Amino acid sequence: MDLPLILLAAALLLVAVGRASKAHRKATTRALEGVPETPIGAIKDGGKVRIKGRTASRTPLRTSPVSQRPCIGFRLTVDYCDGDFGLWQQVVEAEAFDTFLLADGTGEAVVHTPFEIRLRPHREHFVDSASPALASVLGKEGVPAHEVFVPGRRFRYVETILPEGEEIIAVGHATIEIDAAGRAPSHRDPPVMCHLRAEEDLVIITNPDEAAADA
Repeated sequence: MDLPLILLAAALLLVAVGRASKAHRKATTRALEGVPETPIGAIKDGGKVRIKGRTASRTPLRTSPVSQRPCIGFRLTVDYCDGDFGLWQQVVEAEAFDTFLLADGTGEAVVHTPFEIRLRPHREHFVDSASPALASVLGKEGVPAHEVFVPGRRFRYVETILPEGEEIIAVGHATIEIDAAGRAPSHRDPPVMCHLRAEEDLVIITNPDEAAADA
């Protein structure tokens, strides 16, 4: 393929990625509309709430499959296409997240899976042939080597991770529950803590600046 066609393909790809990113931000904004932010220490039992704080793990940290970073959880998608104008086809969609703590200075909340992850991708990359780390991931997902190392085949992957200490926004159904890791309202009461769970919708996890981008 000559240079002008290569440049055209690259430009079309950048436009498509930009449109998808803008649509993603708008969808996040719509999902958060009508849910005011509440300090964790002021949350009452019952109802949908929106909280902002920093993450802390309740379980041993995981390792993200491509970047090999310690994290509370990750989501990875891998697509491939044959040739410069081939259709992209998804070959891997994997995720693993653990329940974690969210703290904002007024208190702590336990955020439970399942999540709807709307975080910025940690790593998004295109490769003409799978890197050793990516090839290893593909192998673990059951993709044989003869389908990876194909002349002219290109891959793109998006790895999203939830690291410890990250500032995020979470939206879900709040309950105040007895929890040994919580605080007792008085010496006569058992310790309690806010727990955030999915009710009708999944718990939404997003970056603060992503939520505000199209507000």
